[in-house]
Amino acid sequence: MSAQRKPLESGRIVLVEDDEDVRRSLTLLLRARGFTVEVYRSGVELLSNRVMPQADCFLIDYKMPKIDGLELLSRLRESGVLAPALMITGFFSNTLKARAEAAGYSDVIEKPPAGNVVLERMNAVLAG
Repeated sequence: MSAQRKPLESGRIVLVEDDEDVRRSLTLLLRARGFTVEVYRSGVELLSNRVMPQADCFLIDYKMPKIDGLELLSRLRESGVLAPALMITGFFSNTLKARAEAAGYSDVIEKPPAGNVVLERMNAVLAG
């Protein structure tokens, strides 16, 4: 009999989302499941930090003002950030998914995200 793997549901998550309602609901969901969540309203806000936050995973919106999610991950990688990243978007397409994966995203989650989908994808990424 094989043992069931316990969901990780812990770790440091950096959430970058410009939509206040989505940002709030994802933060509440992740914190309720034991994740530590650091929240940013934009890529510009995240990149303006003197010290990049430590994260086990980034959860980044695609469409944001000034810097979109693809550009943000590119800049994070250029600065040496290697943590895995998930993209969330209300503009899902197979083309965007391919572009996101080519940019280094582990997966793309369509908005509005179902809570269980976010948790499943987050746990899969954190499990390696």
